Amino acid sequence: MAKKAGIGAVCSAPLSCMRPSQIIHSQTKYPNGGGKGRIEGLVALRKETKLLNRKLQVCIVFRHDDFPNEEIYCHERFCKVEQEGPANQFFGDVVVVDEEEEQEIPTEIPTEVRNTGVVRWNDIELLRNQGYDVDDDNEPAPENIPLDGEILNDEQTWGWNGIYQRKTCVDSQSTKPKLISLTDCESKSMTILSLFLYFFPLEYLNEVLLGELNKNLAKEKVTNIEQGEFLRFLGLWFYMSSFKGVTRSEFWSEEDINPFSGALVRFHKWMSEQRFETILTCLRYTNHPAPSYKDKFHGVRQLIDAWNDNMLNTFRPSWVSCLDKSMSPWTSRWTCPGWIFVPGKQNPMGNEYLSVCCGVSKIMWRIELVEGKDAPQQTLSPTDTDTGKTVSLLLRMLTPLRGRGMVILLNSCFCVLKGLIELRKIGIFASAVIKKKRFWPKHVPGDMMDEHMSTKQVGDVDSLKGKLDGVSYDLFCMKDTNDTIKLMSTYGSLVPSQDATENVRYVDGEMKHFKYTEPFENHNRYGHAVDHHNNIRHSDISLEETWATDRWEDRVFAFILAITEVNAYLAMRYFVGQCGDKAPMTFLEFRRQLAKALIHNNHLVETEEANNDEKQDRTLHQSKKSKTTDHGKETAPPHARMYDGLNWVYGAKDPYQRYTCKTPGCKKLVRTYCSCRMGYWMCGSCYVDHRIEVASG
Repeated sequence: MAKKAGIGAVCSAPLSCMRPSQIIHSQTKYPNGGGKGRIEGLVALRKETKLLNRKLQVCIVFRHDDFPNEEIYCHERFCKVEQEGPANQFFGDVVVVDEEEEQEIPTEIPTEVRNTGVVRWNDIELLRNQGYDVDDDNEPAPENIPLDGEILNDEQTWGWNGIYQRKTCVDSQSTKPKLISLTDCESKSMTILSLFLYFFPLEYLNEVLLGELNKNLAKEKVTNIEQGEFLRFLGLWFYMSSFKGVTRSEFWSEEDINPFSGALVRFHKWMSEQRFETILTCLRYTNHPAPSYKDKFHGVRQLIDAWNDNMLNTFRPSWVSCLDKSMSPWTSRWTCPGWIFVPGKQNPMGNEYLSVCCGVSKIMWRIELVEGKDAPQQTLSPTDTDTGKTVSLLLRMLTPLRGRGMVILLNSCFCVLKGLIELRKIGIFASAVIKKKRFWPKHVPGDMMDEHMSTKQVGDVDSLKGKLDGVSYDLFCMKDTNDTIKLMSTYGSLVPSQDATENVRYVDGEMKHFKYTEPFENHNRYGHAVDHHNNIRHSDISLEETWATDRWEDRVFAFILAITEVNAYLAMRYFVGQCGDKAPMTFLEFRRQLAKALIHNNHLVETEEANNDEKQDRTLHQSKKSKTTDHGKETAPPHARMYDGLNWVYGAKDPYQRYTCKTPGCKKLVRTYCSCRMGYWMCGSCYVDHRIEVASG
């Protein structure tokens, strides 16, 4: 009886029938043109219709250990089931893939959009017509689009009710940002390296990142990497990011250093170029098995979750935080899952991350990658349909603040009153900027508010109070020179704060002095925390742009490193402060100091000292052994490149690679050596001379 295919079944198939070919032949184990034989150990994920040989045909999709984070497939008739999976997972109906999706032809981003720094409305329409995702802040939130026949019975009246909601629920003393588990004295004594490692998930680094990296290095027959060497690898990246206009290869150039061109330092003494590139090629960011459904973000989910979990365990934000958007640049839509165009951003093309920053310290403590159309249906939150997309987003991002009486500041793209009400129900106070985007937000009579404030003086404030689902809210408005600034809020008052900034406006040739009330003061002082963080990260020399790569997962990792670096810099300025009369350290100075600390990190020093001691012991042991033991002519193992004093270092492309005899004057190519000096290449005639020399004493 034939075995049935299903999810989890172990299968085999002819190598020549496996697709995509570029993925199959990317492994040296399966060279292009060497398609004879079968590939074993295929684990079935699903059965679906794919475009194969220009026809839609039923295929089986697999995962395989030789192709981590990749999906490969073949026609179902070529699949041989070696071991069945669970009976309840046998394939039934075929999952039909949209034919248009399979035959989608990549189109280039219009040149006029890519090269201009100003985005016009017709550029946005052009991108949308070509199928690109666009997140335009001038579009209303889905919850704010009026429904046909919808009637809102809002009982709103002018005037603040005199109740300061936040002070009635929490202590009036504002909470300061804190490094969890560290005292104030310990926080002030943190070094640049310790701050960076504090904000980076070290447990994930050791268990997942280095674990998967060493698996891939073993497949390439290259020596494993330890934590210290990987930190040095990161340090080299940060050092390269300190210079502009220098290519990566120039740091390993064999030419003499020229102070007027190229790199001003060489990396050979820290890491060879081949070792660096091998590590870069073998990087993987998850050890979770691929799901049974197609998930383009599977390779980075564990990385992002680990970073978020680490920030929750190491950093406590202040009483006020800010939620906004951050961008990670990537110009090609077709190689970037979740690619989106966001007008108004410094880097408008790439991945969009929802980001939360502490308002006082500006440290970013939570992120979420916007997946857009590429999000798998299996990962979508059920609350998206129950409460609305924006409301669900707010609840998901701000859950760590639940019940703590904190304040969250939102810009106009999150201006949904229902969201603020739901946050208030779980103990989070919020305020959002009100702007008209085709429509006024629901429950906001914007035109009536403008008319009400038209007769007011510059600096005057008022509130339109109301209730929604039994929760009180205020629509604050303040008269400015040319318009009325509006905020929806679940906290605040019409009384100016004692430490509020004094503002000056020129009205009819006279200076008008006034102070912001609390909601407006908070937005003015703390509402741009995410923008501040992004501006530092997108400085003239950014890590993400220095790390030029074609692998999208590497760009996500570079983004994580970049925000961790900025967090360490901001933490140093807030918790450690400046030393004496010295001027505050610039971000570029901080990066170079961080690179130096990573390159010469303590973990690496301890490893090198241990290796040196072991090498010396091995050398002494071999020298003593050579006097009493017969010398033998040995041959290096396949793919061996050198002997480091402890182990063979692999990586030679040819399994029987030959090397020049190291005896002075001899140029023979050999793979042999004497057992007394492993890795010291020696031809047959030189070996005989060596034996005679040893025998003669």
